[in-house]
Amino acid sequence: MLSDLPSEIIYHIATYLPTANALAHLSQTCHRLHEIITAEDSRIFRAFVQSRFPTIETPPYWKDAAQVLTSRSRALDRKAVIGRFVVPSETATKIGCHDISRSDNPTLGYRPVIDSYEVWNGKGWADRKEVLAWGAANQLVMRIKQTDGHPQEKWIIFNDVEDVSSYDDISSLHLLSSKPEYSHETDVEHLIFGRIRGDILHITISPNDATHSYKKNLLTYGLQLDNTDLSDDPEPVLAAHFDNGAIALYHISTDKEEVEPFTWLRTEGALRNKYSKLLSQSLVAVSTGDIKESLCISKVTPSGISPYRTISIDSLNSDFKALTRKANIGAIEPLNTHPLAGPPGEVFLAAWDDYTVRLHDLRSPRPYEVAYKDITDLNPIYSLHTFGHNHFLAGAGGDAVVKIFDMRMCNTYSYLDTQVPTSSQIHTNKPKATTTTTTTTNGKDPNNKNASNSLLHLQKDFSVFLSNPAPLPPTQQNPRRRRLPYRGPIYTMSTPSPASPTIYAGIVDGIVRLDFASTDDLTGPRKGWYEDNLRLGLNTGPGPSSDVTRDAIDLAGYERPDVDGVGTTTITSKLRNQRAFWEIPSSHVEGGEDGGCWDSRWEPLEEAGAWRRRD
Repeated sequence: MLSDLPSEIIYHIATYLPTANALAHLSQTCHRLHEIITAEDSRIFRAFVQSRFPTIETPPYWKDAAQVLTSRSRALDRKAVIGRFVVPSETATKIGCHDISRSDNPTLGYRPVIDSYEVWNGKGWADRKEVLAWGAANQLVMRIKQTDGHPQEKWIIFNDVEDVSSYDDISSLHLLSSKPEYSHETDVEHLIFGRIRGDILHITISPNDATHSYKKNLLTYGLQLDNTDLSDDPEPVLAAHFDNGAIALYHISTDKEEVEPFTWLRTEGALRNKYSKLLSQSLVAVSTGDIKESLCISKVTPSGISPYRTISIDSLNSDFKALTRKANIGAIEPLNTHPLAGPPGEVFLAAWDDYTVRLHDLRSPRPYEVAYKDITDLNPIYSLHTFGHNHFLAGAGGDAVVKIFDMRMCNTYSYLDTQVPTSSQIHTNKPKATTTTTTTTNGKDPNNKNASNSLLHLQKDFSVFLSNPAPLPPTQQNPRRRRLPYRGPIYTMSTPSPASPTIYAGIVDGIVRLDFASTDDLTGPRKGWYEDNLRLGLNTGPGPSSDVTRDAIDLAGYERPDVDGVGTTTITSKLRNQRAFWEIPSSHVEGGEDGGCWDSRWEPLEEAGAWRRRD
């Protein structure tokens, strides 16, 4: 019998089980198996997490980690996304100068830049600290939230400019306190922020004392700042991209109060670098706008910068005519922690001007490996963000669209393997079966071939509209004014940690919080575990609450059509709308819609609809 086998053999067998649910059921078989599986601080759950989610770093609370990661993975498969607005508290602590004068009259809202992190600082998964910060025009808004036995939340609004104009808007922001060099200072927050006028400062903010201090000034020599990027390394490098196309690189781990660039990357002639991204501490990618050298990757060495690889639009096999006139890239996202990745910076996603996101692997002789495209949306892509261990999100430059891509729906590749997708293979949501493990511990097993919610069910990628207008501050409320739906860009996205179910998305004048969690997890028999460990602070009860940050907004989204629909006269997609938690029939909560492949908050389809919302 299985229970009579030596514990090491049982351990070896258990590591091959496809789901965390199977592990839980195995532990309930008999007392001996329960003792083996829970021995050594749930050693088997640790092996499960490290084998099924090998690139996701988690604290060593292995059973909770298995529950959190499999729940999130299942939520992504079921499009179980919950949207809410993040609104600063009216009682936020103000630090710096707030008696200001304005020297201009901007007609557009601010474009937020976001950063966030979370660290575990207790004895369990629920004991953690999360910090969220964003630039709101000239102000820096910060929320510090501790979730444990004594939860608390602090809001801070910082500003150090008296005479304000649009040139004082914050255009870059990086939280440093999660870095090893600063993590021991638990009473202050270290951060680097830059303003359009060219200031790049390293400051500390003390939430308890309501004070701040300047640590470093990064010299910019009067150049106006577009954005900055910070490498994720023990000794990080910061790259500053200026409005004239020049790129300066700085060493952050220095004791100097005034930090000079250790090297520059400048364009020659009339070209101006359009966009840049640090792929790693030693690789930087630049979109030049040039036809022949459209994407240039350079290697950073102690002696300076040297060319490493170039990719031209001619090699992309794109039939998009605009690429013959310009070759801009709107966003780049490294895949340094993805299973496909090799050395840091070698594998990355790039959003090209033909509305296509391409996966590039610098180890391969091909210009790209796989392409991802939404054939119904013709907005440029402003932001890319990896999420989980097999998904990424793309923020469109219009219509408030966030596109969710599942990288498992393409054939995975290896640059050493001859059976790889060719450069002409375009991923346009062709439904495919997948063998990637996606599990839950609530009694449903998506990997069971006999289960109704099997991943072998044909699936398509999905796009979500963040069309709800951001709430106005109380001082600007006007009951007679009708708030129009949001139709703008998704500028940026941030996730507190690789294990978090949350993404913060920046829209004009606001932040939208997206939580990937299934309704039957949050309202079912295990809801107590999710409340204690995820701490989403979500209102799932009857009727709306008085706190807008607790109430989920009803999102809409569409299944992206197959490429076969391109040849038809009209391309249609299945438009879906969410409903409130209390509007879901009780019979639908447990299994969801369409055999469990959709979260139960999505209304059942009655007829095919156009992909754009009609308000």
